[in-house]
Amino acid sequence: MHNELNDEWINNFEKTDKLYQDFYKDDLYYVNLKFVYLNRENEIEKIKQESFLMSRPNTISREEIIKMLKDSSNDNNKRYSLLSILKYNITLDANEIKKFLFHNEQERNYLNVVRNIDAIFFEKSISMFQDMNDIIFIFYEKSQEFKKIDPNNVTKKVFIRSNYKKTTIKKRYKD
Repeated sequence: MHNELNDEWINNFEKTDKLYQDFYKDDLYYVNLKFVYLNRENEIEKIKQESFLMSRPNTISREEIIKMLKDSSNDNNKRYSLLSILKYNITLDANEIKKFLFHNEQERNYLNVVRNIDAIFFEKSISMFQDMNDIIFIFYEKSQEFKKIDPNNVTKKVFIRSNYKKTTIKKRYKD
């Protein structure tokens, strides 16, 4: 009998498994941020891009989003307001890649509108597609006309006071 265990098949499996490592779903640790700035004529004025390292895997917290919005709402001495937030998260499985590439699969939509400024969660993504996951912030140029305030055209607060006093009269009963 052999006293040694043949472990060559384990080594072969590990070598083969490394070839497919890029096709396994994994947590996201970073995401691309894209900032699109529109002018008042709805034309794209500028696009900025940067990478964002998440403090927790697959999650961008509400506080981090608010900080991003504050930091990016001014550009070239212009103020912008947030128009929309879009999340692009590729959640394709390894067995669906061939179908996606060759049959131009349109059933799945990886682009979603973020409706509330709250934590944004990403699903796990195949390693080779992780750099395609994005958050897209679309900003619209604020009008400068509202900044110029005419001192003669200011609405004042009106207080309404009544001079009416409410009094209570007690009736006395006679015995």
